[in-house]
Amino acid sequence: MAYFEWNTSYDIGVDIIDSQHRRIADYVNGLDEAIKSDDKAAVFDLMELLKDYTFDHFAFEEQLMERAGYPLLDAHLVVHQRFRAKVNDFEYALRSGDDPIGVARKIRNELTRWLIQHIQHEDQNYAAVVRKALKKESSWVSAALTRIFGTETRV
Repeated sequence: MAYFEWNTSYDIGVDIIDSQHRRIADYVNGLDEAIKSDDKAAVFDLMELLKDYTFDHFAFEEQLMERAGYPLLDAHLVVHQRFRAKVNDFEYALRSGDDPIGVARKIRNELTRWLIQHIQHEDQNYAAVVRKALKKESSWVSAALTRIFGTETRV
């Protein structure tokens, strides 16, 4: 796998979540650029950014689903937890001296596949429930963004 070409089939119709997903795709593409330029330092930097942002995204998304009363929240939490463990394994491989470019290829390939599948299936499943809840509680989004990301405008 190479460059992650974003297209509208990955949008779930929840603007704040769609923009966060696009940001994760941008980090994946940053890894692709680091691989192509053999920039090991960039791999470490991008991995840290990717991990932090993805975990913050998960926290925001989980709170959003909980607030919306999404009935399959527990199953979604399990999927997120498994992915957090995978990301932590990748980070461990990097920190343990594995070839950074090789690890970056694995991260790029697995994350691209996982993100597409996750968005088009699990995330698409909660979209309608969340859209309905957001119409009623738009002020909650600003507070949650500030609490999780440190600013209400960070996507």
